[in-house]
Amino acid sequence: MLIGAGADPATLEAYLDGLDAEARIREVRSLSRTALGMLYDRCESAPAANLDDFVPPSAVGKTIIYAGLNNLPLFRLFEKRFTRTKSGTVIGFNFQTMSPFTGPGYFTTVMSGKEILIDYTRVPSAEDVPADWPAVKPNNRGLSHFVYKNMHDYCRRVSRDVFIGHATRNGKSMPNYFVLARRPTE
Repeated sequence: MLIGAGADPATLEAYLDGLDAEARIREVRSLSRTALGMLYDRCESAPAANLDDFVPPSAVGKTIIYAGLNNLPLFRLFEKRFTRTKSGTVIGFNFQTMSPFTGPGYFTTVMSGKEILIDYTRVPSAEDVPADWPAVKPNNRGLSHFVYKNMHDYCRRVSRDVFIGHATRNGKSMPNYFVLARRPTE
């Protein structure tokens, strides 16, 4: 409702930060397909994203999970799982029902201006991933080729624990948006 009513980034942030983690996840996972694109546009003027807030430096070897929702026609619910390597690099993979077919979709995460860039062209080495994560596979083979090859996701800050993302392939904008809400850590 707030997005449709034209709420500014500060209002959206205050609302989401006022919810507990489970309510925040329910709220963002209830967004319509259209609302995701609107939210991405609205957050262009939001405060810059920060990689240390996204995946804290203390997360070396620990899995940080974000519950996600995308605007695709099917398989809308997913998770992105992140960690920091010993060298401080933020890496991750996608977890969803189609993972056995599409692969885990590994990526490296860096800053790009005031947005977080999830870079599927930079797959981490097997030595850098936690032991309980799936095997590292390239994104240019099998069905992964059609899903993750040459992909970049750009994420904007919505609130302390929520980010809105937009997909590109080969530098070209795609009509794909997704929202991520951090799950509580144990």
